[in-house]
Amino acid sequence: MATTSPLSDAEKQWLQNFERKLNELDGRGIYLTSFLDPRQFELAEAVLRANPFFSYLVYGGHPAAERNVLSIFPAQHQGTLPALEAVLVRWPEKEEIGHRDLLGAVMALGLRRDQIGDIIMLKDNEAAVIVSEAKAEYILANLTHAGRIALSSEIVDPENLPLPRDDGRSIKGTVASLRVDAVLSLGFGISRSRVVLLVKGGLVRVNWRPISSPSHQLNEGDQVSLKGRGRILVESVEGETRKGRKRLNLKKYG
Repeated sequence: MATTSPLSDAEKQWLQNFERKLNELDGRGIYLTSFLDPRQFELAEAVLRANPFFSYLVYGGHPAAERNVLSIFPAQHQGTLPALEAVLVRWPEKEEIGHRDLLGAVMALGLRRDQIGDIIMLKDNEAAVIVSEAKAEYILANLTHAGRIALSSEIVDPENLPLPRDDGRSIKGTVASLRVDAVLSLGFGISRSRVVLLVKGGLVRVNWRPISSPSHQLNEGDQVSLKGRGRILVESVEGETRKGRKRLNLKKYG
């Protein structure tokens, strides 16, 4: 397995445990990881990309998530995204709470760091804690203070968080086909030969699912993400030109 840097002893131990979990997964089971930090995610993806027997979905509660959960399942099955919730936390406007303060308050409830996803600082007196559905009610019932500062909270769907708005940038153009390499080339302004390398390198996902074939066919409504570059939405296909090329309306985010 190739990674960008040598493994520490802790990473070796984590990777051994991850591979053991995969070996225990039978032909019908699903394995949900805890929240993975970017390095753990890199290690896990390297293993999964080299194993044709598994597929996986990635979700961290919002498009720019740093900490993500993997849902891993047999390649011939259809997976579902991990069930995550957001605990929306508020405090009096005159008080100040930082990311570290809120993380410390949540972990003081007895939770491990890998049971907590991103903590997103929103308005001056509001933040969201991404957690599994199973932990959300526990946090809601017990997270009453961060130090001396009183907190109130509610559970919301992560998709409904008041994140900084990104309306995206509209891109119009034509492609020979709806192959993912052609659409990514248009959306990100890079050559198709470069896109092919990125797809084969495991850096492209369609609707949260990693793909490995540059010829993967897209449809209206598909979201395509390119690691480190953002994502595009295939908004609409507006017919064909006289030469048979497809007219596309894309929306680019990030």
